[in-house]
Amino acid sequence: MNPDLPPPPPFAYRLVHAVMWPLLKLLGLTCKSAFELCSERMDRELTTGEALRLRVHLMMCGLCRNLPAQFSGMREFVRLSHDKDHDSHSDECLSPEVKARIAADLETDTPS
Repeated sequence: MNPDLPPPPPFAYRLVHAVMWPLLKLLGLTCKSAFELCSERMDRELTTGEALRLRVHLMMCGLCRNLPAQFSGMREFVRLSHDKDHDSHSDECLSPEVKARIAADLETDTPS
């Protein structure tokens, strides 16, 4: 046994993981599905089943428990940075010269 490696998880943990993981995956309670549901929740109201799956996963998984707060923080950060950009400029985000240059570049590009 290599002393640099952490000890293997206890047998009970490995057994529960081997039995429960397929069930959790089948029920849509994986970390990936929790991430996707948190993302969806920002755009629309989750169905009752989706909200229940997310809640159950967040109760069971310590790694994902902060996902809703992280998504909320990202949304607030984007909103504040957007407000700051618009407060520091006029109503136009791009100057007329920049718009003309972009339009000229788009006209000269050939479709690939």
